[in-house]
Formats: sequence, C-alpha cells, structure tokens
Amino acid sequence: MIRFSNVSTDSDQPIAPARLYEGHWRHRLHPYGDELLCRVVFDIAEPRVVAAQVIEHSLPEDLGMTALEDLTTRLVESEVHRQPAAWGLAPCDTMPTWATPTFSESQIDELQRLEGYLIEASEETIDDILELRDEFLRAIGMTPHDACKALREAKNAHGPRKNGRYLVS
Repeated sequence: MIRFSNVSTDSDQPIAPARLYEGHWRHRLHPYGDELLCRVVFDIAEPRVVAAQVIEHSLPEDLGMTALEDLTTRLVESEVHRQPAAWGLAPCDTMPTWATPTFSESQIDELQRLEGYLIEASEETIDDILELRDEFLRAIGMTPHDACKALREAKNAHGPRKNGRYLVS
C-alpha cells in the first residue's frame, strides 16, 4: 500500500487517505462470458475497487464482493493504480452518487474503533468524536451518507463478505 499519511486514530494501524478515480472498465464476470462495461471507483492508495456497477442492457447493477475482488485483482495486475489517467480514469474527491461503497479491513477496524469511542462518549465529547469520524470518512473519500448506504447494502446482502465480516458488527 502506498502510504501518504495516516488518517487512523491508531498510529500503530496506519490508513492511507483515499485517492479515488472513477471511470469505465470492461470486465469478464464469468470465465467464458463476454466482457461487460463496468463503471468503477478505484482507490489507488489502497489499491482496490471501492465500488463498481456492471452496465448491461443500459441497466446498472452493483457488483458483489467476489466480483469486486476479481475486478480489483485485474486492475492491480494491469497496474492501473500506477497511471490511472492513462487507463481513462479521472480523479474524484468523493464517491459518485451512483456508487455503493465498500470498505477495506483496516477502514472497517477504524470505523469500529470510532464506534467504540462514540459508545463511551460523554455529552461534552460526543461532538468531537463525531467530527473525528467525519474527518476520517472525508479522508477516505466518503461521507456519513456513503457509510449508511454501505451499511444498508451489507445488511441486505445474502450473507457475510468473503472474509466473514460485515461493515460493522
């Protein structure tokens, strides 16, 4: 992972701020299937696909976790994170409105740590902790709305993510 600075509240678990790029990519969802047009949000700091939709018959549909991991592998193998503009991706400061974001394990750990701070917060400190959470979300290119959108998607999923963890416990 490329380390630009640490946006984590735990200095022993550094998290790089997001460097998001969005664009289109042709991807084969099945070994013998045709390549389909996908719109993607790619974090070159991680590097990983944060959100993606396949566009088939002019209808967009979010990719599942396995497909996102496969797409991430394909983009990393192609070294898209080294020169995203050369691959047709454009920088973006925040998640596009169409995107349902996903979080990396380290980002989930940080959100859970912040959730613990919120649980134990007093009336005097809760605003500071909420601001800390919002700063973290902005640093990874997301808003509280994006986090809620991802949480709703995780709860509506048919099962746990491939590694067995949801967005929050």
